[in-house]
Amino acid sequence: MGKEIERKFLIDQQKWNNLSKPEGKLFRQGYLLTDKDKTIRVRATATKGFLTIKGQTIGATRMEYEYEIPG
Repeated sequence: MGKEIERKFLIDQQKWNNLSKPEGKLFRQGYLLTDKDKTIRVRATATKGFLTIKGQTIGATRMEYEYEIPG
C-alpha cells in the first residue's frame, strides 16, 4: 500500500528536447472501474501485468494499491 501524490510541473520544452532520453517501453492499459471513490486499472508490458486500485482523492493524495499479475 502506498500513497499517490499528484504533482504537476511545467517544463522548459527546449531543455527537454536537448536531454538524452532512454528508449521508451510500450504499456497497454485499460480501466475496469472509474468513479469518484475509486479507480481500478490493468496495465501490461511485454513481460508483466499489474492491477492497480486507487482510492478517493483527498487534496492532492490518494491511497494506491498495486499488485503484479502472476504469469
